[in-house]
Amino acid sequence: MVKRQQARFVKIILTAAFAVTVLALAGCGSSSTASKTSSTTPANGSTAMANLTVAESSLSTMAPDAKLLVVQTAEGVAPTATPVWAYLFGSPSTDKTYVVYAGAGKSMGAQEYGTAGLSKDDWSKVPTSDGWKIDSDSAYTKAFAVSSAKSDPSQYYMYFLTYKPSTDTSTVEPFVWNIQFDPGESGATTNTITVDAKTGETAVSK
Repeated sequence: MVKRQQARFVKIILTAAFAVTVLALAGCGSSSTASKTSSTTPANGSTAMANLTVAESSLSTMAPDAKLLVVQTAEGVAPTATPVWAYLFGSPSTDKTYVVYAGAGKSMGAQEYGTAGLSKDDWSKVPTSDGWKIDSDSAYTKAFAVSSAKSDPSQYYMYFLTYKPSTDTSTVEPFVWNIQFDPGESGATTNTITVDAKTGETAVSK
């Protein structure tokens, strides 16, 4: 079951309504204040926020007006490994989207991905990333604390989007980390865990 979910989770698909189709989540439960922490946290300097600047610089000539639409792990990541992040940007002036892979402070370059299909009004509503406060390492730690894990999971997957158009009927909300563990022998839940990227509020989906 989890492998099917993960395959959907990491795949970015362009649609007529919006640039991205991501894993549809079940409704979230109540917040948790569990204090359990992981014995391993993602490596310093390898976070999604730490690599955002280098990802943005890859588009300085190609699409200087680009706005961040989605950030996610490019593949499953072991807690002790350095993640590669996939950033999806869109240009309001051209409606084109671009994917940038970055990790360990280095960009792998930008690639044009397709047309977003957003109207000018939609683009005006796409926010900047200024509201993003909770980085991936903090989100991971919060998710682990409510995961029921007894040890580190084999891998984790995580993403959030910055904008949800009115045509999107999924339960995914902007600026909310969606985290899923491949539990291995850890005992971690396979349910999606959400961490608000603005407030840190955490919940486990039902």
